[in-house]
Amino acid sequence: MTPAVETARSLTLRFGVDVISCEAEGSGISVGLPVPVLWGATSELIINLPPGSHGETSRTGEFQILQQLGDLGGVAVCPIDGNLEEASFECYRTLFALLGTAHHPYRVWHYVSAINDRVKGLENYQTFNIGRRRAFDDHFGEGAEAQMPAASAVGIPSPHFVMAFVAGSGRPRFLENPRQTPAYHYPQSYGPKSPSFARAAVTKDLVYISGTASIRGHETVRVGDIDGQLEVTVENLELLVKELDYDSWEAVTRQPKYALKVYLRHATDLPRIQGKLERQCRAHNHPPHRSLPSGLGPGNRSGFRTMNGKRSWTWVGPVLDFVVCV
Repeated sequence: MTPAVETARSLTLRFGVDVISCEAEGSGISVGLPVPVLWGATSELIINLPPGSHGETSRTGEFQILQQLGDLGGVAVCPIDGNLEEASFECYRTLFALLGTAHHPYRVWHYVSAINDRVKGLENYQTFNIGRRRAFDDHFGEGAEAQMPAASAVGIPSPHFVMAFVAGSGRPRFLENPRQTPAYHYPQSYGPKSPSFARAAVTKDLVYISGTASIRGHETVRVGDIDGQLEVTVENLELLVKELDYDSWEAVTRQPKYALKVYLRHATDLPRIQGKLERQCRAHNHPPHRSLPSGLGPGNRSGFRTMNGKRSWTWVGPVLDFVVCV
């Protein structure tokens, strides 16, 4: 790839902007998202290379790419033009082409236009899933499910499909929650194609956890009980990390690279559970608000959870995320 910026060090998502943007600057690649900030910092570092190191930037299709040795990440901002399925399909097809056989996707962040709106009988999230699964099946065939990375999807009030990713040359280990149905095995009652992601991806130095909600099997539990849903969500997180020999979620929060996202369907629920969130989920070896941006957005997804067009409060961080939905 031909470098466009020689000294790039970061890939950053910026929240609270009025209009979506994607720029390659001297310090790296910066994406602006129209997610209003409610509390905390206003940006999220997807990639932040150590001082003294730098990567090379290039463009492949709609993707701006940052690469250093065997690791790379990138972001695509795609106008939908009335066909979300094709936008999703083409972005993933381009991603698989640029990764080739030398790199593996670890984590993907999706921002989907009006994610809960219905067009021709399908929610936009369901339509997005059709395009995503088509791309996986076309590229990997019968082995597609073994290649699905950790992922999440959040709604934005803009006619765009935004996709950010991190990948590397090392093959990740993907994890599933023993109490949850794998997302890619959800029944067809949730849509023509099930979501295409693993619950977590383990690399040589990081664990990327997908959007995680109050779900048992494939069904949402404790509906209408925000405290109960937070409890089940943390239980789901603990079940995942026990696969990595952590005895509790609190033990994870003490790790130096720990960070997270939280999405709430109702911003008014924040005062009620904010104390619990900080006690259970914040980084104990850092100040409580370390690089944790928040936003009030038009909808969100973790796995497959109907939000009915409701707005959501978002607490954001670059490594781990989970979702609490009522």
